[in-house]
Amino acid sequence: MLFLDKNAMKGKLLILLLFCYVYNGIGQTTETITIDWGFNSTPSASGNANTNRTIEVGDTVIWNWYSNGTHNVNSLPSATETFESAYFGNGGSFSYTFMSEGDNPFQCDPHAGIMFGTITVVANGTLSIDTNMLNSVSVYPNPVNDILNIDIPKKIDNGLNIAVFDALGKQVMFEKLNNLKSSFSVSELNAGIYLMKLTSSSQNMSVTKRFVKL
Repeated sequence: MLFLDKNAMKGKLLILLLFCYVYNGIGQTTETITIDWGFNSTPSASGNANTNRTIEVGDTVIWNWYSNGTHNVNSLPSATETFESAYFGNGGSFSYTFMSEGDNPFQCDPHAGIMFGTITVVANGTLSIDTNMLNSVSVYPNPVNDILNIDIPKKIDNGLNIAVFDALGKQVMFEKLNNLKSSFSVSELNAGIYLMKLTSSSQNMSVTKRFVKL
């Protein structure tokens, strides 16, 4: 019986630690960064073709293919996070949400000498302070077993788009919520920590929340 009690205590302690981790992450905002991806997309290029970018944890980078040829985006072995796109021609697109601080060098494998760069990820809040109204959004219960509720500010007329990402940065859910529908089920998700990006297209604002799925 004592052994079972110890296991139960360990389980509660783990949940408490996860909850503290989530609570500390609440309120962070995120951005989407675009890179024009084609021949001569390098750190010395101008405009969106410049490939050395500094972002914050939770930000998303989108590579847009804009030139002839067939290209991919592939992180190098020294990168903090691992990501790799398929091969695309003009008009292709690949996105990745970064969730860990560190440097992430990347390249186009067939054209590594003229298509390469580095995404440097720093702690959320390092680059700027965002006071948009989405910071007041509350998410509950957290941790959650089944239904996750979102309190949407009344000024967000067109509701929110909700994208949920796992610990590897992979999008696992997408929901559209409004003032009439402000909750959704997460029962099919595996237990773990998730990052949820809430976006208001009408107000051009976004914020990221973390929650624990039990």
